[in-house]
Amino acid sequence: MNSQTKGLLDETFGDVAAIMDTVLPEPDLLEFYRRLERREILWNTFIDENTIDVSMYILKWNSEDKKIPVENRVPIKIYINSDGGCVNTVMHIIDIIKLSKTPVYTIGLGKAYSSGGLLLMAGHKRYIFPNTCCLIHDGSSGAFGNTSKLLDNLEYTKEIESKVQEYILSHTKISKELFKENYRKDWYLFSEDILKYGIADYVVTDLEDVL
Repeated sequence: MNSQTKGLLDETFGDVAAIMDTVLPEPDLLEFYRRLERREILWNTFIDENTIDVSMYILKWNSEDKKIPVENRVPIKIYINSDGGCVNTVMHIIDIIKLSKTPVYTIGLGKAYSSGGLLLMAGHKRYIFPNTCCLIHDGSSGAFGNTSKLLDNLEYTKEIESKVQEYILSHTKISKELFKENYRKDWYLFSEDILKYGIADYVVTDLEDVL
C-alpha cells in the first residue's frame, strides 16, 4: 500500500485502514461509499433491476431521520447521467421519492434520457446544468412470442404508457396536446426547454447550489 492510498483510507475509515494493508478496496468502490456517507447517489448507468437498490438507500436514510424534523434533514441527492432503461424500476423509485419525507434532490448532468428523464422529474428539487439534455419518447416493449402473448403484451404496454403519460403531465408543465404531438418521436430538450416545460426547476450557475 503506498502512502497516498493509506492516507486516504486512514482519513476515510480511521483504524480500519491498518488491517487492510494487503486487501485494498477498488477506488470506484471507495468513492461509492464516500458518496453514500454524503447521501449522494451517482446514477451513471443503464436503469435496470440491478439499480432498484437505490430505493433501499432512500428508505434507510428516512429511517435514520425518523426523529429529525423534515426541515432539518440532510437532503438526498441523485446525480443523473443515464440513457434510460427499465420503466418498472424507475417508476418504483419515483414512488419511493414521492413518499420520502427526507428531501430528495435530482440533478441532471450531461443526459437524462427516457427513464432518466422521468427520474429527473421526480425530485423535490430538480436541478440541471446549462447543457443538460433530456429525452422524452415512447418505450420499447421487447415483446416476442406467439400472437396471444403479443396481444397481452400490447395491453400491458398501453397501460404502462398511460401511467407514464399521467406521471409526466402531473410533474411538468407539458400539456396533453404537446405530449401527444411529440411522444412518438425522440423529443430532445435542452436546458431552456427543460425549464420552460417544468421538467426541472433550476439551472446550476454556482456549484454551491448542488454541493
